[in-house]
Amino acid sequence: MLLRWYSQNLKKHQFAMNMVTTGTVFFVGDILSQQVVAKKGKQHDTERTFRSVVMGTFYSAPAATFAHNLADKVFGPSRSPKIAIKKLGMLSLFTPINILGYVILNNLLQSKSTDYIIHQIRNDVPTMILAGYCLALPTQFILLTVVPLRHRVLLGNFVRVLWTVYLTHASNIGTRRGNLEQIRGVEG
Repeated sequence: MLLRWYSQNLKKHQFAMNMVTTGTVFFVGDILSQQVVAKKGKQHDTERTFRSVVMGTFYSAPAATFAHNLADKVFGPSRSPKIAIKKLGMLSLFTPINILGYVILNNLLQSKSTDYIIHQIRNDVPTMILAGYCLALPTQFILLTVVPLRHRVLLGNFVRVLWTVYLTHASNIGTRRGNLEQIRGVEG
């Protein structure tokens, strides 16, 4: 019943439904990141959760919808493995751009300094991109060969919950390499 309602609305309002779904995924992902991974308990950072929902709704969902629609326009709606590999190549270009944009926007929303953002880009983003490829490439191949276009973002979002747990944790703990105290001192 709920899936039928979602499917009908997705046909009529693909962009809006993807935004709502992805915002929800980022909400769940950040809560899991803070409560399960970071074990924050009552120290939960609600601003961070709100920021994650905003980022998912207004950055990640439009970007993913655009990328999938563009891949289908360039290569057609076929779900053959040969076409899927071409689309996968195109979408693999999207991964580093998406992660880089997410990290920059997340830091800007926290009023981080340019030095801090550059340090995080140099030290954390390459690892985040590699992790993104490890999860995204197999997932995207399955989505592109099996799942109809209108359902890709929904089904991909189930996997994205796991990715969002990682992404929100990694992008909010600060840099792991280098002198973090010195970078934080820049934030002063």
